[in-house]
Amino acid sequence: MPNFSYGPDLQTRVQQLLELLLDCANHNLDENLTSINLDARWEDGEELHLAVETTLEDLRLLIYGNAKVLDKVKNSQRKEIGAFLTHYLGEFLEIWCDRRVKKKGSPRWIFSLKLWSKDKDKNLQQFQQQWRTRQPENSSTEGAPSFKIEMSSSPPPPPSKGIQTVGLETIAEIPVWVGRDALLQELKTKLLAPETPPKVLTMTGQGGIGKTSLAVKLLETLGVQLQPPTLTATCPYQKALYLKTYQGTSFDAVAEFLLRGLDIETPEPLKTAGEKITKILEGLTKQRSLVVLDNLEDILHPAHHPDCGKALSPEWGELLHAFAYGNHRSTLILTSREFPVDLTDSRARNPKPDPKLVEVLPLSGVEDADGVEILRQRGSEDSEEDWRWIAERVKGNAFILTQLAAIGAESPGYLRKHLELVTEEAEPILQAQLGRQSQAGLDLLRRMCVLRVGIDIQGLTFLRLYTDDREKNKRFERAALLEEPAELTKAELKDTQEIVMRLVNSSLVQRRYDKEQCEWYYDLHRLMVEYLQGQYQDELPQLMEGVYKFYCSRKTVENPKTLEDLRPLLEAQYFAFMLGNYDEAFSLLNNNVHKYLYFWGYWNLLQELYEQIISYITDDTELRICLEVIGRIHQETGNWDEAEKYFRKSLANAQKVKSKSGMASSWASLGYIELLRGNWDEAERLYWQSWELSTELGDLSGMAFCAAIFGYIQQNRGNWDEAKRLYQHFLDVKTELGDRSGMASSWELLGTIERDRGNWDEAERLYQQSLELRTELGGRSRMASSWVCLGYIELRRGNWDEAERLYQQSLELRTELGDREGMAASWGGLGYIERLRGNWDEAERLFRQALQLRTELGAREGIALSTRCLGENELGKGNLDAAEKYLTEALAQMEALRMTWHIAEANFDLAQLWRKRGNEEIAQEHYQKSHQIFQQLGAAKDLERIEREWNQEV
Repeated sequence: MPNFSYGPDLQTRVQQLLELLLDCANHNLDENLTSINLDARWEDGEELHLAVETTLEDLRLLIYGNAKVLDKVKNSQRKEIGAFLTHYLGEFLEIWCDRRVKKKGSPRWIFSLKLWSKDKDKNLQQFQQQWRTRQPENSSTEGAPSFKIEMSSSPPPPPSKGIQTVGLETIAEIPVWVGRDALLQELKTKLLAPETPPKVLTMTGQGGIGKTSLAVKLLETLGVQLQPPTLTATCPYQKALYLKTYQGTSFDAVAEFLLRGLDIETPEPLKTAGEKITKILEGLTKQRSLVVLDNLEDILHPAHHPDCGKALSPEWGELLHAFAYGNHRSTLILTSREFPVDLTDSRARNPKPDPKLVEVLPLSGVEDADGVEILRQRGSEDSEEDWRWIAERVKGNAFILTQLAAIGAESPGYLRKHLELVTEEAEPILQAQLGRQSQAGLDLLRRMCVLRVGIDIQGLTFLRLYTDDREKNKRFERAALLEEPAELTKAELKDTQEIVMRLVNSSLVQRRYDKEQCEWYYDLHRLMVEYLQGQYQDELPQLMEGVYKFYCSRKTVENPKTLEDLRPLLEAQYFAFMLGNYDEAFSLLNNNVHKYLYFWGYWNLLQELYEQIISYITDDTELRICLEVIGRIHQETGNWDEAEKYFRKSLANAQKVKSKSGMASSWASLGYIELLRGNWDEAERLYWQSWELSTELGDLSGMAFCAAIFGYIQQNRGNWDEAKRLYQHFLDVKTELGDRSGMASSWELLGTIERDRGNWDEAERLYQQSLELRTELGGRSRMASSWVCLGYIELRRGNWDEAERLYQQSLELRTELGDREGMAASWGGLGYIERLRGNWDEAERLFRQALQLRTELGAREGIALSTRCLGENELGKGNLDAAEKYLTEALAQMEALRMTWHIAEANFDLAQLWRKRGNEEIAQEHYQKSHQIFQQLGAAKDLERIEREWNQEV
């Protein structure tokens, strides 16, 4: 009889098997294990069973991987797994049920596990409780099965003293852990990659950013148990070592620690660094080990030293280099505020680490939401709003967040009134890092502290060399005046590159790579910005002048497609404003920035810029322009009452200075508000006033726009031929003027005429033509309009899924833009699709959502459409009284607005309603009205549709 063990080691081994089976049943196995032939599924009944069909060999592969081992070892491993099933899960815990019909000679193992829950954690809790409860007294540890796990990425280790840990007792408790679980799993995957795992993982970042915490959590994720220090059965390593370095930590001390931890014994004491490194590598090869060296910046030369970033002693440097390029099969995790240069390949012209051997992780702070969670967990009594404010300013430095949480716990609200405390907490960390920098590096940081966005090496070189001495800066002044990049020498660029890379390696400067621009961009952490601005407060205007001059040299922007393309103009405008050059700031905003931001849909940003500068405007014309633009943004986002206020102020300003063009523009803007509200008569009156002045001024564009609005009103009144003539005139003028945006709008308007006439192919052609041009121009809000138009065509064709995709696409963009009427229109389209599918409740929810928003906006046309949709929905459900109420109300609203086509539709709905009630006389009256209107309009497809549906119901 075997003498079974029931200690913690065996408990861990059996639990691992149970976990893997649970993961298989819950489809949570790692991708590299899913190919194993194992069927595990849940069976519900009076008792919950996990049914499994597999072989011992497949279970062996599941646990041990496919590393090459002797057949003798395989047989031993299979025997161990059999014991785990039959004895530990069966006889001991009594949860294993053998379902094999033929037990002897069959490789198939068919069994079930009687479990407590489908939830993995609950099962493991019960497993551990049952193991403790059933533990026999004085259980023997003799004769326990040997259980060693080998990963497929490396050969099995030679015989050793077994799984061990060394020095983990010195790891300090992790005070806070939030927001980096996904990063942990990503790092684990990289370190355990089966083919090319890196030998060294280097984490760099500011003090307090969480490097040590991440390293310790990574140890745990890789299977290292800290309390008590041991390695779990799933850990792929045979050793785990941890050492924190301090100023003065010698190579010999570290070498002694590593040699002792790796069980390296030599007959004679090792004398040279080379001998010690050779033996260390030998140990890292014999036993796959996990080694953490924490806080390495203390053994590196500071940035102001000629050998900055290199180890203080040659021996230290040789050891670090050997970790990366020596022959071993272990993993080194290094943390440092600065990048250890000795990890680079010294043979290269510009030394860089080999990415296959050294994984470099520049660690930034946690996300703002995670920063809020840290403050909450650490007991801060500040408000949620204050937490968000603190987290945004600190930008994820875990240490500083914990310190500020302590202040918030004692004095809620105190931090918001004492802004300096935020940077004061960071000051000791930042001063320690700044004290290691060269004067050139400190000067560049000083110049960068006023930047709002990252800039490239050319920009940094401009800032580094710019002074307020015009005699020394003729080329920079000329570049700003001509709006051309300054001429910089290779030597100047190289010097900047070397300075900034030292700052990057010291975790003082952040960088990101733009794949589209194929360029690196550099900026500062928020804490660094605030600290430096506090240190150089008196110099800020001078520093801003240099940045302004740089952006002036980049102001010439041709055919920008994105906000990033427009960045030089935005920054030039901002710094002109900050320096008090308001005329230039307004000119850059109105003449350069405005047309792109408005067309692209960046309305909030544009409104913020105009509201910022309007208080400093003294010129009446410029003031009127500001009022008009802000009004149009309110119009786009559905704040029509607010928009009207701004347009009336703009009109008053234009009348005051007798500006005819200003009055024409203001009347057109006020007319558009009335058009959106459905007050077509008032809209027409205002547009006639605008058209008359535009005609007097010879403003072709203004006249054409008025004509397009007249066409829209005529279309809604059923005068489609006249509407088409006016739309065509709009197109001709816009084509003549080269106004491509106007041409795209013309095609969409002409498409609506063809759509209403039932010429769906021609309508689709015009809509697609409009969409293509709008996409090319980047007009996001107009693209959303095109998607809705195309969605309607697909809806009428019966392609509901494609229609839904287009409406949903439009809704997402309009929601992002804040276009509330557009959102209501998209909801209406989506609701119509749900109604056609018979999903009455979902359709009603969408229709009511649209109606509520249109009611808030005061959009009479939209209210009528949403009301009719609700009536149609009730009609479909058979709620005839409710349907009559909605449809009668909608018809009255439509007749008041003279919405001819929609009046025909509402009459047909009522005809169907009265037929269902059995009143054929009233039904025929409504049907004849509908038929007559569609016939007058020339809506052939609609005539065909209602005739077919009407005759089918007879």
